[in-house]
Amino acid sequence: MLETIEDDREAQDAPATMPAETQSVEMAMDEFDAFKAALDRHAIVAITDRSGTIVHVNDMFCQISGYTRLELLGRKHNVVNSGLHPRRFFADMWRVIANGGLWHGEICNRARDGSLYWVDTTIVPLHGGQDKIRGYLSIRFDVTARKAAEAAVTAEIDKRRQTEMLLRDVIETIPGAVAAFDPDDRLILFNEAYKSYYPVAAPVIQPGTSFETFLRFGVERGQFRLPRQSAEAKEAWIAARLRDHREPGKPRLLQLADGRWLQVRERRSASGHIVGVRTDISELKQAEAMIRRQAEHDPLTGLFNRTVLIERTGEALATALRTQREGALLLIDLDNFKNVNDTLGHDAGDVLLVELGKRLAAAVGKTGVVARLGGDEFAVLLPSATREEAARTAESLLEAVGRPLSVEGRPLVPLCSMGLATFPNQGGSPRELLKHADIALYQAKARGRGTYCLFDPQLRDGIERRQAMRDALRIAIAAGDISIALQPQVRLSDRQHLGFEVLARWRHQEQWIAPAEFIPVAEENGLIAALGSSILEQTLAFAAAMRAEGFDPGRIAINVAAAQLRRGGFARTVLDRLAARGLPPEAIEIELTENVLLDRAGQRIAEELTALNQAGIVVALDDFGTGYASLSHLKRFPVSRLKIDRSFVKDIGTGSDEGIIARTIISLAHNLRMEVVAEGVETASQAQFLAGHGCDVAQGYLFGRPLTPEAAAKYLAREKRRT
Repeated sequence: MLETIEDDREAQDAPATMPAETQSVEMAMDEFDAFKAALDRHAIVAITDRSGTIVHVNDMFCQISGYTRLELLGRKHNVVNSGLHPRRFFADMWRVIANGGLWHGEICNRARDGSLYWVDTTIVPLHGGQDKIRGYLSIRFDVTARKAAEAAVTAEIDKRRQTEMLLRDVIETIPGAVAAFDPDDRLILFNEAYKSYYPVAAPVIQPGTSFETFLRFGVERGQFRLPRQSAEAKEAWIAARLRDHREPGKPRLLQLADGRWLQVRERRSASGHIVGVRTDISELKQAEAMIRRQAEHDPLTGLFNRTVLIERTGEALATALRTQREGALLLIDLDNFKNVNDTLGHDAGDVLLVELGKRLAAAVGKTGVVARLGGDEFAVLLPSATREEAARTAESLLEAVGRPLSVEGRPLVPLCSMGLATFPNQGGSPRELLKHADIALYQAKARGRGTYCLFDPQLRDGIERRQAMRDALRIAIAAGDISIALQPQVRLSDRQHLGFEVLARWRHQEQWIAPAEFIPVAEENGLIAALGSSILEQTLAFAAAMRAEGFDPGRIAINVAAAQLRRGGFARTVLDRLAARGLPPEAIEIELTENVLLDRAGQRIAEELTALNQAGIVVALDDFGTGYASLSHLKRFPVSRLKIDRSFVKDIGTGSDEGIIARTIISLAHNLRMEVVAEGVETASQAQFLAGHGCDVAQGYLFGRPLTPEAAAKYLAREKRRT
């Protein structure tokens, strides 16, 4: 088809009569009559004059354009212009044909109904006389179907290209590593993250590389962390990984040599491709490890905790039963650890515990499990050890713990006590074994500390008796079955009565239970406060009754435990009870042991004692010299009396050094402006020695045994008559 550009040569409408030039073209057409029949059957034909006016169209032109021949003849060829092509397109065409050249191309035209169609077009100039161009012959072939097919193919290619770009964009956006392998297990698609996850094996991560090649390359160059490094182990690992890869299913974990953990998820598609996603879960694994460590380890020492010990002990017990071998469990308690906390502070105590943990772990090595159970209590599990081997281990542990060290600039020599139980013969469960080792530990402490003790069933009997005593004592206190006894105290200079010390008495199942046996039970089981309250009430009742009868019982000393003073309001309670009985504060004396002064609640205890002292109640320190109190404690607490323990009195006059200690205590007390009371005076020579060195007060069998309240009343009556 011949098109025209919109220039001065274009005419908007066909002329009513054809110009001479057009007639000249028609005359030239007669020369092509021999070809017209053939062209009309196979091509779309049109002839225009030099200006582009249509002078001839065949039937096929009319059919494809939708115009009749009458509607086309005499009109410009731009009647079928689609407007799809740019102006330059037709400008180039006109330049070619106007110069006598042949033009060939594909043109999109618009039919009468507005539809578009494509024609493959050849335009040939028609020459007249003197080789002058008289017009143009255009021969066209309908290529609309082909162009539509090409457009569809182009669109499909475009769509696929866009899809591929989107796919790559998507997989590059995924933070994890993505890779796809074809049915022959060769790499066909991957993102940059896949290469970054495997930096060592990155050189072979290329399209076409087989998964096995990638795997072997990484193994040989240390990309993966393997359980073992032998050639056989490597081959076994590769075979297992290939099997997992080619038979994908549940997610699997993969650890790399640099410590990272990958979670691998792989699936096989319907077409046989294997698509995998790797996710870096290193932070999750680190968090899991931290949580597991926190759950299994003691935060201070880094040793295993009680939960792990019980679990490992259960495993060791099961193994021992299965293999007929022995094992052992040791419970370890640091002796006098409370004193370190109270004198040096809890930070120093923590330093000591950490060092103790290190020493135990170093001494045990890989042969056992070391755990901290809490406080200053540790445990050592020996999964495979005879009784004799366990005993030797206990001795080596005592030696390791006992090496001197410095804490906060202070030299310390740690000591510990140990209880040892073997299995499976001394415990069928972890808790039973722990119980028996604890019983042995208790016995080691009873033997003087700094040693170890093997479990003996008789020890268990003693513990059970102690537990039975606890239950009976609780009932006795509630029922008021604990009574008091009063031991006289006299002034050594003239043997005048000065007062009493109150002692607790308990008769259970027709037997007297010694205070040294049931008082510790009361302290250990939270009964001491109730017991102390009962003793105080009975003492005040006795004092008030004696005064009502005209007797002067003097100052009555009452022993008080740390647990009573730790409870707020103790001083107020004592003063209120004195007032309720009509007694002055001077009627009683509060006696403490050195351990009370060392209690971690020292500040509260000091406040309670100060309140009592300011009200007029004397505070005495019992058993002085047998504990760990220092002179700083005597200055910190309002102590007015020191009591010499009977252990320093009993050998006075026998030539031993006990007399030196007694003299030293007397001298120290007087220099601190305190009175001195000697306990356990049984002979006249002891009394004479003490009096000769200035001791103020004494008590003991020489002056009177502990008396019931009734007997004490008679004693006071005799004293009144004597004076």
